[in-house]
Amino acid sequence: AVVTAAGYEYDTEKYELRLSGLLAYFKEKKLPQRDCERFYLFGGECNYLLCLGSDYRLHPVREFGPGGWLNSTKYISETPANWDENAVKDLLDIAEDIFQSSIKEQNLRARFIRKKRAVGLIPKPHEQIPREALDETVLRVQAALDAHGKKTPGLTLPFCAFNGGRDAWVDVGNKRVGVQILQSYLGHPVKETLHIGDQFLNTGNDFAARDVCPCIWITSPDETTYILKSILRLAGVPLNDSDASSDSSDLTPEPSAGVNGSKPKALDFAEMNRRTKAAQLMDVYTGEMISSPQLK
Repeated sequence: AVVTAAGYEYDTEKYELRLSGLLAYFKEKKLPQRDCERFYLFGGECNYLLCLGSDYRLHPVREFGPGGWLNSTKYISETPANWDENAVKDLLDIAEDIFQSSIKEQNLRARFIRKKRAVGLIPKPHEQIPREALDETVLRVQAALDAHGKKTPGLTLPFCAFNGGRDAWVDVGNKRVGVQILQSYLGHPVKETLHIGDQFLNTGNDFAARDVCPCIWITSPDETTYILKSILRLAGVPLNDSDASSDSSDLTPEPSAGVNGSKPKALDFAEMNRRTKAAQLMDVYTGEMISSPQLK
């Protein structure tokens, strides 16, 4: 499963665009239906649950009724099924006020956007926001929301205020809740859960997941690949021909390209071109479609 802060409600096309490389790989490898249906994506930290279909497209998972994921996990106190909409509004209002004051007081070349379950501080076109300014804004929001929670303990909601690298966001809910819901809905206990992420500082959006499962802190997609291959090898799962050609007993991660005199990896220009075109189709901040994508 992928648990992501990206939240476009149930507009599946936008998630598919963000995951276009992975979905294309599934299709190329002719992933069987039973395996497709085991792939889930949780958008907005814990707000929008989707599942991959045999058509290699994402589909919303039923929220209510028989088998609905909100119904099935209502016993979890922090699940969205138990949120008060007035409390959601209050949380986002506070976050928006902090973002507005940060823009003014830090003289940021930024603007804010508001979604159904999130508020974002994003750079103006062709501008950048310094990392330190993003961290400062996140710490201000965290302090304000923690203070609000102490005043209204009965209406306290889980939240995630984080530095996204180029932007800052406050989401209603967090990855702790997302992982808990997946553990319950899919029937996997803590000991069978592993969360892999790259934002485990207190201004990152993986930090909360540490409370509910083992975690691995990575710094690049290559490390994620190494972790997954290591798990498969240790579980005795055969890898494909290209992987099997290497020594399966060697679990030492490969050095990064060009580090310590190692041979740099060959650039995949086709993949670079695909990502460039994908980035031109959608504003990743707002989710606004710049042109209609042709998903293959």
